[in-house]
Amino acid sequence: MITKPISFEYIEDKAHLGGHSLLDLVETYKTPLYVLDKDTICHNSKQFLDPLKAHYPNSKVLYAGKANLTLGIAQLITELGLHLDVSSGGELYTAIKAGVPPSNIYFHGNNKTHEELNLAIQHGVTCIIDNKQELENLCHLHKGKNRIEVLIRLKPEIDAHTHKYIRTGQLDSKFGIEKKDCIPFIKEILKHPKLTFKGLHSHIGSQIFDDKPFLELINIMIPIMKEIKETLNIDIQELNCGGGMGIFYSDNDHPLDIQSFIESFCDSFKKECHQHQLALPTLLFEPGRSLIGPAGITLYKIGAIKPIEQIKTYLFVDGGMADNPRPITYGANYSFDTVIKNERPLHHYSIAGKFCESGDILGENIALEACEVGEYILVFGTGAYNYSMASNYNRNCRPAMIMVDQSGITELVRRESYDDLIRLDQML
Repeated sequence: MITKPISFEYIEDKAHLGGHSLLDLVETYKTPLYVLDKDTICHNSKQFLDPLKAHYPNSKVLYAGKANLTLGIAQLITELGLHLDVSSGGELYTAIKAGVPPSNIYFHGNNKTHEELNLAIQHGVTCIIDNKQELENLCHLHKGKNRIEVLIRLKPEIDAHTHKYIRTGQLDSKFGIEKKDCIPFIKEILKHPKLTFKGLHSHIGSQIFDDKPFLELINIMIPIMKEIKETLNIDIQELNCGGGMGIFYSDNDHPLDIQSFIESFCDSFKKECHQHQLALPTLLFEPGRSLIGPAGITLYKIGAIKPIEQIKTYLFVDGGMADNPRPITYGANYSFDTVIKNERPLHHYSIAGKFCESGDILGENIALEACEVGEYILVFGTGAYNYSMASNYNRNCRPAMIMVDQSGITELVRRESYDDLIRLDQML
């Protein structure tokens, strides 16, 4: 279980990542600053790729781009042998510009616009169809010569025990079609001469620590595969089982052992397929957070400390809800530390951001060595859904993001300037 980036360490009481002093990094790149550990991304990718190669070679690992996607990250995941799933035209465009092979891209989304579908058609990426209207739109728009491979997103009707905003597999989810509509939906796809039906997709949610709902998914999808075979004489070529494996943010989180989970899942799936005399499809998983989340830290500078006698002490940092909206959105918890160890007594802080919202709190009752204004703190586990969900609230500039390892520093995103903020504005 990874609780911190693999290369994170204190050297002479100063925090380092990938062999680089974090103090040196903030001197160069300022704060707030997103930092990714390349070694952790590589390690976490192998945690999926290696056991799949051993237990189910006919498989693909799709990095869920919504977790954190830039040109550089898209290039890295391709170099690591991963495929990519995208959920918007912007993510798709980023992948194309990064040189990701279109055959490696899967396009999600419950309301893909005509412009987005046209971009997918133009480049021949696989589309995961979410609903009847989208199928009609795709059929109407596709007038070219190339064929488009499609999967159907099904609601497995599993209620994963996670935050209600990140459950995706239950019956009332906005994503996917109901199981009872699967056969008629496939028949509609088969009528279109330019669409190739490849298989099924399902996703039960995010930040899940229990393997039971994933194993339950096998028992749900196998009968559907059998019904498709018996009714339409079609073998499912691809089965996408989604992602959602949780990571460590705080002491209440107990992530799955990915290698053991993959082995157990694949063995159970193969057994059920053989028992029901079904051909083994290509098996797809789409982790995002579990690949890149633990690789990230965010660095902040302390701007003020405000004690409220007998209640709490606020520690104000130069970022907050705009660069990490997860605490105010989900009530998410994080682990914190100081960049320099000074052997001062522990003090408990309410770590608050600089934005004009009372709910702009990154952490409550956080124990740190006593801090002073001008010093730096760090937050672990910020590689996923921090940069990708960041905003310009209060007209603040979004942070820079860099990736480090022993070979050097890679700038992934430059820090925004005030000129960037007004670049698209128009005067009256």
